[in-house]
Amino acid sequence: MRVIKEHDERRNEILDKAASLFETRGYNRTTVNDILREVNIAKGTFYYYFKSKEEVLDAILDRYLETAIARAEAVKKRSDMSPAEKLVQVLLGLRMTGPKSGVVDELHKPENALMHQKSIAGAIMNLTPILKDIVEEGIKAGCFSTPYPEQSIRILLAAGLTLTDEGMFSFTQEEQAQLLHALVYACETLLGAKKGSFASGLQEFMKRI
Repeated sequence: MRVIKEHDERRNEILDKAASLFETRGYNRTTVNDILREVNIAKGTFYYYFKSKEEVLDAILDRYLETAIARAEAVKKRSDMSPAEKLVQVLLGLRMTGPKSGVVDELHKPENALMHQKSIAGAIMNLTPILKDIVEEGIKAGCFSTPYPEQSIRILLAAGLTLTDEGMFSFTQEEQAQLLHALVYACETLLGAKKGSFASGLQEFMKRI
């Protein structure tokens, strides 16, 4: 157990330092040697954990996803929130725990399109079961009415994660506001929710654009 703990601690230290460098210097301007100096390890130690700088970036993205999943699971278990509030909280959490600027910039480069696609697909695949449970809770409570809880969530996640991605689409502030109103309308329509069910969530999103 001691060996496993030390292995995990060292790996996380490398990821922490690398993420900080990617965010401040940019991915391209950060070298493996930069990471070695920050962590104070030998090159052989780095390659024991990671095959390349690209693999480090992939691991950082996986860690962001793990954080989002853990927060979503915690929200799902809360008894002091309505199903609509839970959905809003999870979706807002994606914006707060998503990759930082330097990492995002790297994902939007053509050569990293596959990695970007993988990050979006990973979020959809892993968060859908959690959000589906919340929707089914809402159906039982009479808040939602849809024969397609799982499929509706997949559609909403796919739309939300892509259309609000500033690296993929460049919208004016007015266009962003209209898009958010449309996404809320789509959410209410697909889930069979009452109009205004996600008004608080829309207000929070509006504060962040």
